Amino acid sequence: MNRPRLAGIYCRLSYAPDGSIEKVERQEADCRALAARLGWPISEHHIYVDNSKSAWKRDRKRPRWDAMLDAIENDEIDSVIVYHGDRLIRQPWDLEKLISIADMKSVRIASPSGTRNLDSPDDRFVLRIEAAQACRESDNISRRIQRKIKARAEEGLTQEGGRRPFGYGVPVPGQTRTRVDPETGVETQVPVIDRTQVVPEEAAVLREAAQRLLAGQSISGVCRWMNTRCTTTEGGTWNSKNLTTLLTSARVAGLVEHGGVLYPASWPEIIERDVWVDLAAHFEHSATLHPYQGRRREYLLSGIAECPSGHRLRQKPSGGRGRRHARLYYCPVAECTTKVGRNMEHLDLYVTGAVLQLLNDPAFRDEVYAEAGPDRVGEEIAALERRKASTLAQLKKIADDEELDPAVLAVSVASYDKKIGALRAQMGLSARRRLVERMIGVDLETWRGEPIDIRSATVEALFRVIVRPTAWRGPGFDQGAVDLRRKRLE
Repeated sequence: MNRPRLAGIYCRLSYAPDGSIEKVERQEADCRALAARLGWPISEHHIYVDNSKSAWKRDRKRPRWDAMLDAIENDEIDSVIVYHGDRLIRQPWDLEKLISIADMKSVRIASPSGTRNLDSPDDRFVLRIEAAQACRESDNISRRIQRKIKARAEEGLTQEGGRRPFGYGVPVPGQTRTRVDPETGVETQVPVIDRTQVVPEEAAVLREAAQRLLAGQSISGVCRWMNTRCTTTEGGTWNSKNLTTLLTSARVAGLVEHGGVLYPASWPEIIERDVWVDLAAHFEHSATLHPYQGRRREYLLSGIAECPSGHRLRQKPSGGRGRRHARLYYCPVAECTTKVGRNMEHLDLYVTGAVLQLLNDPAFRDEVYAEAGPDRVGEEIAALERRKASTLAQLKKIADDEELDPAVLAVSVASYDKKIGALRAQMGLSARRRLVERMIGVDLETWRGEPIDIRSATVEALFRVIVRPTAWRGPGFDQGAVDLRRKRLE
């Protein structure tokens, strides 16, 4: 077989099957040595490194893996050198995607264990077997880990590592361990933490926070009080979410939770268990009285408009009870010195006018359409997306059918992804550009008929809205105190 025209290198850092760790620098060096022995030319622009990235989870993200697939599809490289096959592929799904992209391109893969040609049916067969074996090994490792986690929970222990839990963790005198930064690979010495030991100062804060909540103080009030006393273990501020999570965790009650079962922990409790149960009932009752409304947007500029310090504005009533009051956009950060507050109705109208003026500007329309790509490309993409969705639905229905090979439909789905990706590259449109293109020429009546989230997304796509303090008093609206900065469509 002829020598490849240009080869790329793929390296990935994670735990190998034997438990050892190979640094990506060593992997790349070994790949270069193999390329020299094979006589394969290496492209310095196609060295792909996914540092500390899992390959066996379906929902994992491997940015450089995706970039490598794009390079193969665009004929930038026609071969890949990898330290070991399981660094490249640990899921049959990934292999089928690679095969569908490399179809009829004679792509070759090399590693110290041998070379494979993706254009060869025999090599594809062997690769599928190897991918299935790697997938099974990953599943076996997962089962062993789950058994170990359960055994530790029954002994009153939790997994080691991770962030230090608030309230626990005292340095062990004279003991350190080596910590490796997953991004840079830099090694540092950090103290060994005994997580079964209570930190008295933090425990006292937690106990008082629990008593304040049960006495009727709001959780936002308790968070404000805690922020005057301490920070989280990561140096952040307390909010209702992280405080609720902490106070309802089994750890603070001296318990370990696994699979819905509570086991006595090997560390002492910070909050007494009857108080912990009362807290859980308190939060459940509060959630019933004030149910979560979801992420449904209600106001045009909430979370979009900013104060000069860069804090996102929120909304609130202007004050008073029993009478109808205007709503305000305001900066919710207590430490912010700008003290911005602006009438919501006036600001919404002003920004809406600026947006509609821009959307109806012929020069702006020409700017948007100048890079929109050929006509009807969007319709082709939509049609392919519908066909892909239909294929995925079929794949789910036949998941239990032993007589039908799901790899056939998986390849079909990958082919749709390939076609859709090519059309989108041809079209050259981002999600923001597609939204703006849809809204070009909209009038006020149509604008008001659009869902609030679409209107807000359009504003965010076009402008950065900065609201400045104003000395304006009396009726009217100070336009000079609102800075609308055009964003560049990407």
